[in-house]
Amino acid sequence: MRYLGIDLARSVAIIFVIIGHALAASNMGEGGIAIYTLRFFLSVSPPVFFCLFGCMLQLVYARQYEAGRQVEITQRLLTRSVQCWLLYVLTCAGMCIAAGLPFTYFIRCALLLGDTPFTDILKFYAMLMLAAPLLVHVSVARGLVPLVAVVVAVQLLFPVISRIPPVQGFPGAETLSAFIYGGQYLGHTGPSVIHGLGFVVFGMLLGRFWQARPGREFLLSGPDWTLRLAFLALFSVTALWVVLGNFDFSQPDVRTLLRNTNHPLYLLFGCTATVFFVEFFTAIRRLSGIGTSSFWMIFGRTSLFTFCFGNILLYAVHLWDPAAPADPVRFAVSCAAALSLSVIYARFRDSRFIKTSDSPAAKAYRWVADDSAASLVRFVTSPFLHRPQRRSGTSPTPGL
Repeated sequence: MRYLGIDLARSVAIIFVIIGHALAASNMGEGGIAIYTLRFFLSVSPPVFFCLFGCMLQLVYARQYEAGRQVEITQRLLTRSVQCWLLYVLTCAGMCIAAGLPFTYFIRCALLLGDTPFTDILKFYAMLMLAAPLLVHVSVARGLVPLVAVVVAVQLLFPVISRIPPVQGFPGAETLSAFIYGGQYLGHTGPSVIHGLGFVVFGMLLGRFWQARPGREFLLSGPDWTLRLAFLALFSVTALWVVLGNFDFSQPDVRTLLRNTNHPLYLLFGCTATVFFVEFFTAIRRLSGIGTSSFWMIFGRTSLFTFCFGNILLYAVHLWDPAAPADPVRFAVSCAAALSLSVIYARFRDSRFIKTSDSPAAKAYRWVADDSAASLVRFVTSPFLHRPQRRSGTSPTPGL
């Protein structure tokens, strides 16, 4: 079953990310209750995107992996990781050119040793893709319990991990350590990789729930109240912690601090928001009749392009002086331009010329966009990955 509500929620989350970046690029972050309210809703988009990535791993990749396509799925996920990293490097080049940063800083960014506002999401996504084959393998071979146990352990160890000092000894060491495990350095935009995996595993858990309830697009629908009670418990714990801890989530600085410190409440908030987000946009999809060919589904299919070239455009129009006055016109124009760029690219990529033409230009595009990274991954991984041997009366052996 195709879960179109998830597809729409993913597209909207990507649109929200771009709008949030456009606000920052035009110095529109401070503007009274209207801007603060907008930023509150935009702030849930990265956690939603990461959770929905986990849903995709469980609903699509784990199913195919279990069906005997271990090598193919592993190589496909690693290919996406390579593509994501290459687009991240390209975005870093755009940032360094626009901000007038030296070439040495670009090299640091490419090696994951630099702070890259806006495009940190690509760096994080590349690492998630790199870890995805292991997550899928564990899910198929051992179930989700080991992954959930790891996530819970990381969150319980927050008091310890948050006190770990950053690595020293080379330029960018603090950023790299904060990116991997968090710790005391708060100059890097969170969450860290080990904390952010919590969103992915939560998404995989949601995917498992959907798999157990075929035919139901709404997650919280049906006669069984078990899942609704579980979500109510999640919501209650999150709300109680916010109230008792006196966390004012209406303030962007509070949300930013919780994110950058990898506070467990940020994970609970993001997971709770994801369920609301998906259910809401599933209802919107059902009421409006949005289908797979809808305009609103485009951004979910061009996520990497949007995060790369959309952010490059935003870097180009960025008001780098934090004291510069807010520019609403720059915000509206740059946001519309970044999203329009993705729509144009989607039309171009889906055109018959690109898909079927034998012209050198079409072939060159297909090689650059699709075949080059896949060929590299197959060349590197083929000696280590072996296709499972089927035996009568037995299921395929995992290929990892």
